[in-house]
Amino acid sequence: MKNYLQDEMKARAFKSVARAGVMFLAIGIIAAPSMFAKPKEKKAAGSNLGVIAHVRLDGGAATRMVLVHTDGKEYLYVGFGSSSGVCIFDVTNPATPRKVEKFAGASGERTADLQLVGDTLAVMTRTGDGQAGSSDAAPRSVTIFKTTDPANPQPIQTFSGVTSVVGDNERGQIYLSNGEGLWIVQAKQQSQQADPSGYGG
Repeated sequence: MKNYLQDEMKARAFKSVARAGVMFLAIGIIAAPSMFAKPKEKKAAGSNLGVIAHVRLDGGAATRMVLVHTDGKEYLYVGFGSSSGVCIFDVTNPATPRKVEKFAGASGERTADLQLVGDTLAVMTRTGDGQAGSSDAAPRSVTIFKTTDPANPQPIQTFSGVTSVVGDNERGQIYLSNGEGLWIVQAKQQSQQADPSGYGG
């Protein structure tokens, strides 16, 4: 009887070990694919960086550029060192820039600078004789353009012999100086503010 009980216990122990072995084998089979699978490669951060568009310029290398924002659209004004012409690109979608206009300045002059104040653009040009590295005080012509319609700027006035220009975006004014003195051009409508001379008291 004693031997019978011992044999029965051995048989049960063997069955338990066998069951455990089968379970471990099953777990191993299920886990094996994930253990040996290749790790997922992480996408390189910033993979969308780089050149998104390229446009050839028929005016040569650009020497001055300025961005104009209006009514949800964005325009890039490009000035050239070889001429006084200014090219306008619609860059609202920078991946597909679109040339919309090119307007010419004075013949024989080249673009020296572009300055935007409000919806007014000052295009500064110097004569063809002037070198790129010439003094900033060398007289230039400055044409003021209204850019209310940025795709079709309208010239307002041209100043000749200008030796210095500065724009005041806060007050919307452009200051110019030439042999005739100092000129102050209102470039955008001023907001209604209290009279600064009224200090009260």
